[in-house]
Amino acid sequence: MRIAHVRVCLPDTYSEIPVEDVEDAEMAIEAIVSTALLEVFDTVLVENVTIQHSPDHDDGRGERRAA
Repeated sequence: MRIAHVRVCLPDTYSEIPVEDVEDAEMAIEAIVSTALLEVFDTVLVENVTIQHSPDHDDGRGERRAA
């Protein structure tokens, strides 16, 4: 078994994920990543997908502030 820990940070991109939809977005990411990895591996377990808005680019409502 192999374990891969992945962290993705996109500080200069706009997020269309409203704060109240974060859980649904996390589940969607989990499903998409699992499907993609199943093209390469026989068994895949994706867990602990977490979306966090950066406080440097967040206006408190999950929307990016103008720079």
